[in-house]
Amino acid sequence: MKPKTLAAALLMWWLGAAGLATAQFADADRFFALEWTGGERRGKPNVNGYVVNNYRVGASNVRLRIDALDAAGKPVATSDAWVPDVPAGGRVYFEAPVRQRAPRYRVTITSWDWREAGGQ
Repeated sequence: MKPKTLAAALLMWWLGAAGLATAQFADADRFFALEWTGGERRGKPNVNGYVVNNYRVGASNVRLRIDALDAAGKPVATSDAWVPDVPAGGRVYFEAPVRQRAPRYRVTITSWDWREAGGQ
C-alpha cells in the first residue's frame, strides 16, 4: 500500500472512530436501560441496580454518573461508578457508594466500549 493511501485510510478510520465516540454518549438510551434505587451498606449510602444491554454486542468499561438529588430535583452531589462487563442482551447488577444520602438519585451512562463481536 502506498504511503498516501495508507495515510488516507488511517485518517478515515480515525474520523469514523471519533464520530462513533461522539455519537456514543447521545445513544446510551438507545442501547442500554438502567434500573436503580438508593440504599445503604454498612450504614453508608449507596445506589444499587442493574445495567441492561439491549444491543447485540457486549459492552465493557461502562461508566455511570450518579447524581444525588434534593427534594426539588436539584443535583447536590455527584459520584462515579464503573461496570466492567455487560454482555449482549445481558443484565448486570451494580452497587456504588455515593457521597451524600439523598431523597432521590439519577443514574446516567456516560461512556462505554463495545467488545469485539467474537468476544461476546
